[in-house]
Amino acid sequence: MMKIFRVATMLFCTLFITACHTMSPWDAAHDPDCKYCIASYPYYNIMPISDRPLFNAGGSINQDVLELLMNILDNPKLDPAYRDDKAYWSTGLSFDGIPYTAVTTADFSNFVMAEPTCISHSGAIVIKLFETIPDRYCVANGHISEFTSQWWQLVYRATDESSDVLTLWMTEPYRLSPFVGTRYDTAIGRYDERFVIAQDGLTWSAIEEGSINTIYSDSCIYKDLPPCNTYFFENNYSASIARSNLLRDFSKLLIHFDVQAYLVAPKDIPGQWQSSIFQTGTNSLMRFYTPGHFQTPLPRPGDTQRRYYQGSENILDGLGGAGLIWADYFHFSLMNGKDGLSVAPYNGRWMHTTPTPTYHDLIWLPSDFETRSMGHNKDLAMFQTFVVDPATPNSRLRWNYWGQRTDPRQDLTGGRSGLWQLNGFDRGFGLGTSYSQVEWSTRITWLRSTDALAIGNANTIYHTGNRYGFGINQPAGMRPALHLCINSLLELGAS
Repeated sequence: MMKIFRVATMLFCTLFITACHTMSPWDAAHDPDCKYCIASYPYYNIMPISDRPLFNAGGSINQDVLELLMNILDNPKLDPAYRDDKAYWSTGLSFDGIPYTAVTTADFSNFVMAEPTCISHSGAIVIKLFETIPDRYCVANGHISEFTSQWWQLVYRATDESSDVLTLWMTEPYRLSPFVGTRYDTAIGRYDERFVIAQDGLTWSAIEEGSINTIYSDSCIYKDLPPCNTYFFENNYSASIARSNLLRDFSKLLIHFDVQAYLVAPKDIPGQWQSSIFQTGTNSLMRFYTPGHFQTPLPRPGDTQRRYYQGSENILDGLGGAGLIWADYFHFSLMNGKDGLSVAPYNGRWMHTTPTPTYHDLIWLPSDFETRSMGHNKDLAMFQTFVVDPATPNSRLRWNYWGQRTDPRQDLTGGRSGLWQLNGFDRGFGLGTSYSQVEWSTRITWLRSTDALAIGNANTIYHTGNRYGFGINQPAGMRPALHLCINSLLELGAS
């Protein structure tokens, strides 16, 4: 398999920026004051902490890189210890979660763009986590070369009385993978795999009855086995090929890097913000979406208004669903939480698989809640931004709600949304690269959140930072995240 996405891997130059740069991505590389600058946009800058990795092969820490990282994290603007517990969501509504303090990508970006007269406060701080291991590509080697060559963006930092956890998200997809398989169970039969939007409501189509899996997992490829029939055509991340492949790749990484002591499982992060209860959204009436709403038809022909459904006051009825209005139908993101409590599209369940906890996965795919939209009661669910013409030097952000700006509150967000407060540039990838002649699968990356309107769809992030639903038996990019324990870095790294 050829190496995926060795494109414009970033990035900005000096550690502290005191003036706006307006160089194009091509001119920036020739700036004599820029040590390893690759790309810079007038509306967005990406700044590496160092050109050296934090972790060497074997697991030892580059102390100079750790010191540079801590110089940033010790700044009062980026230290949650200087903040009060979160009291309100960006909508102004009361925060009802477990008390903790946090900084987001918006805070990191404001730190990057320190000069207040700059045209934008958008930006990124990135770090090279792992020393690149050369010439060990593809499935047989767990894609270790592709994985270790990536940069990671600082997207979230949360603290409580005992923990200080930094969340990082890979800036580029390191490989392609299908989401699940294509198995059809003849003993039960299924006719709801992929809902189809029609003028008179939702209908459905089915894959061929009696078919077996034709989608390979990495373990089957490596062992020269046929596709495994434990993977069904259902968008359950916890039972997915994408998750299996990701965990297998990470197990290969841990052979080279003894770093488990520095990583935190989602179950142990401050605030428990990767639980289903935390990541469950409500409708405009502040009520939880219920499983029955996931198959609600379009407005009848002649209807002029969309329907707003009552929902439930019992969180258990809608656990795991976050909704928004998209075009002319209701869209719901499922499986946001990692505790295995989430509902599923087919009357609240899947036909053949059960959502199981992924709370202990040290590597994972982000959710729609974290990267794009938290729902009506937690942020402005209908407003997110994407990058216009990302291959051009003067790329800018645009609102994706029909191209209109109809809510004055969105000006307060700076184009940022989701728990991590990302904008289109943060979600986007391959900036400065034209995708006109490449496969669609290389333009999108999987999220673990799935589409409630289609058991055969999962949510993806397009290279411009927008959202698309995509067929789960197709390949798409893998762009994982992880939690780094600052406490352990300082305690164990110094020993």
